[in-house]
Amino acid sequence: MRVLPMMVFGLLCSPLLHAAEGPLERHVLGSWETDIGYTGVIRDGDMLYVSGVPCKGETMQAAVQSCYSQLTGILQRFGANSSQVVKETVYTTDMEGLITAIPERKTFFVDGMYPAASWVQVSRLFDAEALLEVEWTVRLK
Repeated sequence: MRVLPMMVFGLLCSPLLHAAEGPLERHVLGSWETDIGYTGVIRDGDMLYVSGVPCKGETMQAAVQSCYSQLTGILQRFGANSSQVVKETVYTTDMEGLITAIPERKTFFVDGMYPAASWVQVSRLFDAEALLEVEWTVRLK
């Protein structure tokens, strides 16, 4: 019966043992971030949290191309690639358009190594001209 309390203690302490060491690294992608009050990328140990990247285009395919090219550039700054993307959240003002752009999006993921993902349709994004905004959580190692 003593095993159960030890297991519970181990589970409760587990997050503390795996917490990243050292300060958070904040990486600004543009001057507008300070004006609005957020940071484009935060590195916490081996984890990278990429704020939503807004994407414009004449078509959803063009917006997806723009967005994922920008995101790929961010990954490259940290020596990473799309196979390391753990979680993706996409906000769009046009879900049907995003669905038609799935083939375009899929080209950005190495060998079909897709992240866990949530796609959400919204009435408007912060940048009213953007068709979608994508945020990523990335494991660097």
